[in-house]
Amino acid sequence: MEGRKVYVLDTTAILATQLEPGAAELVTVQEVVEEVVYGGLAPQRLATALAKNVVRVRKPSKQSVEKVSSAAVATGDLPKLSKADINLLAAACDEQSEGKRVVVLSDDYSLQNTALTLGLEVAGIARMPVRSLRKWSGQCKVCGKVFDKLVKACPVCGGEVVRRVKAADRG
Repeated sequence: MEGRKVYVLDTTAILATQLEPGAAELVTVQEVVEEVVYGGLAPQRLATALAKNVVRVRKPSKQSVEKVSSAAVATGDLPKLSKADINLLAAACDEQSEGKRVVVLSDDYSLQNTALTLGLEVAGIARMPVRSLRKWSGQCKVCGKVFDKLVKACPVCGGEVVRRVKAADRG
């Protein structure tokens, strides 16, 4: 039997949703709280939700941060994830390890892709969520050389390296 449902909120989720008590817990991380400085009434709504314990701030375990970082390296998403994203996913992993049904709310496709790799459920806010797992590689725009990992500049010709799908699993 699954435990209580927990929504883990990224910055977009906090900016775009009403933070009200309900049947599910609302969780985020300190780095996300610090990112919510703009967005009309969002900072005040978040401050009120935190004061009333509607949203709980969780510090992720070091083990989960390492687990998320490894998963993001494996998919090629690490260069696109911020510290807030990594800690948010790590907090979601910690919640899940406690037997809770976790849903990560985000419109960030790299965050969603890594979450799916970790076995977490995802939901979008304004955009459809990722439906298939993707692994990324890099390709030089100048010489066409393909790299297993994303690098900033091509070591062969110095050209710009862009992300491209290496593999997709429609699972």
